[in-house]
Amino acid sequence: MQPHLFHTSPAAGSHMSPYALHAAASRGLLLILLLAIAAPSALAGRPLSSDDAATAPAGSCQLEGWGEKAGSSRAWVLAPACGLTEGLELGGDYSRPQPRDEIRGEASIALKWAPASWQLPTAIGQLNFGLKAGLSFDRPVSSGWRRSASGLLGLATLTLSEEAAFHLNLGHHKERLSGQGGTVLNLAGVWMPDPRGLLFAEIQTNDRPALLGATVRTVGGLWWLSPDKLGLSITASRQNGSSQTLWTAGFGWYGLEF
Repeated sequence: MQPHLFHTSPAAGSHMSPYALHAAASRGLLLILLLAIAAPSALAGRPLSSDDAATAPAGSCQLEGWGEKAGSSRAWVLAPACGLTEGLELGGDYSRPQPRDEIRGEASIALKWAPASWQLPTAIGQLNFGLKAGLSFDRPVSSGWRRSASGLLGLATLTLSEEAAFHLNLGHHKERLSGQGGTVLNLAGVWMPDPRGLLFAEIQTNDRPALLGATVRTVGGLWWLSPDKLGLSITASRQNGSSQTLWTAGFGWYGLEF
């Protein structure tokens, strides 16, 4: 998934209008960098900002990319991720805003741990757990790259069937310059009505809206061009109190061996 720590990323400093800036910061904030592997079941991954409690297989990588648009502001994002060993994944993203008046670029890196021993069968479905830690960086026009935020998320995924799943992310985000932080919460539901695509709805919120931004609600979907290998996605997000919609359109390329 998009991955977009401290979203991002929804990711993700800020490279767009006030709303787009927040959306970008959310991805980073929520470590949205894209780290989930898109599988035949309804797991997390691009285009969600929520992450799932699963990792890419060892020796397998994915590349996700998307464009963001809110009013006259835009951003382009690339987000690779690879499975290092079973249950351990390394991912990151790079964002290039347009215009680049204040921030020339943003990036993040995150490590996700979701071992098989953290899986729990239940009466209603499989429950998986994981942890994700990450750092975010930005590059102001007036200086070089600097660390902007850090965070730690607990991940939980309840897979009801191959067609439906729920994801919960809960953790702490800390801004480096202010030294202040807050608790972030990400909730998403995914439904795969057809093997060729999926639909989802999610909410990103926190207990420090003055610092981390207001609650964001998102809906979207993905269509497989090549099942479990190459997909196209589109999303629409809106922040509480805003009349402006943030649109994204992107792709996901999965199962790249190394």
